[in-house]
Amino acid sequence: MFIAGLFPLPGLGLLSAATVVMTAQLSGPREALTDCSLALLLLCGIAWFAGMDVPLLAVSATLSWLVWVALGALGRGSLALAMQAAVLLALLGLVLLLVLVDDPVAYWLTMLESIYQDLVEQGMLKEADMVAADLQTQATLMSGLVMAGTLIGSTLSLLLGSAWASAVREGNYAAQFRALRLGYVIGGLAAVAGLAELFGLGTSGALMIFGAGFMFQGLAVVAWWANQLAWPKGWWIGLCILPVLFMQLLLTGLLLFAAIGFIDNWYSLRRKLA
Repeated sequence: MFIAGLFPLPGLGLLSAATVVMTAQLSGPREALTDCSLALLLLCGIAWFAGMDVPLLAVSATLSWLVWVALGALGRGSLALAMQAAVLLALLGLVLLLVLVDDPVAYWLTMLESIYQDLVEQGMLKEADMVAADLQTQATLMSGLVMAGTLIGSTLSLLLGSAWASAVREGNYAAQFRALRLGYVIGGLAAVAGLAELFGLGTSGALMIFGAGFMFQGLAVVAWWANQLAWPKGWWIGLCILPVLFMQLLLTGLLLFAAIGFIDNWYSLRRKLA
């Protein structure tokens, strides 16, 4: 009931995903798949009763829950391995999007124009702002941006579900997160994507996916140092509040964490002081 009821709700779908991850880690993938199958039947019933698009919601839920069960199962042995798999799945999703959509830029351009027009009609945006917006540039970045956002959501679900499972098992989840590392394979792919962008070869936003992945490794580095230097336990609350109070710091902070994570991947920043 919990998995099905929260899945279609904006924001709360994260809790549904985390529950699937926790079940896969505590009871194994078979038990998690059984729970998801029952949840799918319930979700279809709720969607039909509410007049929603049942086939679309069913396909979306099935694909999402399969990914979360897989990540949860991998996370039983290694949080880092599950994170690496999440990055690779996001890259695969980007490739599939580029293959299935004939012209992704034109597709996103049409969607953005529709969204901006709706905002203008609702009075939330001025016509001049719509004209000033570089929709072509935004459309070029949308494929990577969507997959990077999907990766962030999947990772948050993985981390939250893993934390719940660890609490039940009385494990040391915090230590696993502080040791998070994406490895040389993903680091090498990120370096290639960066060089391609540097030389003007489009990667359709793949660099955003790598940035999202290394952002979490950067956070792991900060968490490691916080543990080493015995920072107050609520240090991360301030880290979350600052971007809310000063939104211009949000993008800067994300880029900074991604840079820290990428550097740490090649030259460990988690070394004890002599």
